[in-house]
Amino acid sequence: MNLGDLLVTHKIGFRQKFIEVLARKNSCTPEDAEAEFKDFIEQYVDEKYIHIQKVIDRIIDIEKPIFLNIRRDRMREDKCKICEGNEPNVHAIEKKYGSMIEIFEVIEDRPEGALYQIIFHEEAEEKKLPLTAVINKGELIKFWAGKTVDSAVYEQYIKKCLP
Repeated sequence: MNLGDLLVTHKIGFRQKFIEVLARKNSCTPEDAEAEFKDFIEQYVDEKYIHIQKVIDRIIDIEKPIFLNIRRDRMREDKCKICEGNEPNVHAIEKKYGSMIEIFEVIEDRPEGALYQIIFHEEAEEKKLPLTAVINKGELIKFWAGKTVDSAVYEQYIKKCLP
């Protein structure tokens, strides 16, 4: 799964839902809402995705395999026990692969945290943190959400990406 393709798919789905909401609020068909509010829709969707587009572009440009860790901020009072429990596994990967991979950590409640919704596209009432993933040249190789993952499991996927 290519991150760029996942972004485009997510953006199309969001745009369609936004058009449907506009149609209901203006008592018209989605087709009429799309035609009447075309410029507004495009501007709103573009603004909504500008930060995440930059993050994905940055990830795609990185030549090394990426180990992505989307987690709750360590400074928050409401700690994510699973995020904290997975931390030793992340450190083990960082220690073992150091300069051979790029560790890319994202805090879930910052703008770049929207990457979570792009990758974990299932409908869920709440986020399952942490979301960890192995990405190589923009391709999402494997991801895990809401659980601790042994570093040996991560290694299996990282090794496939290394020369």
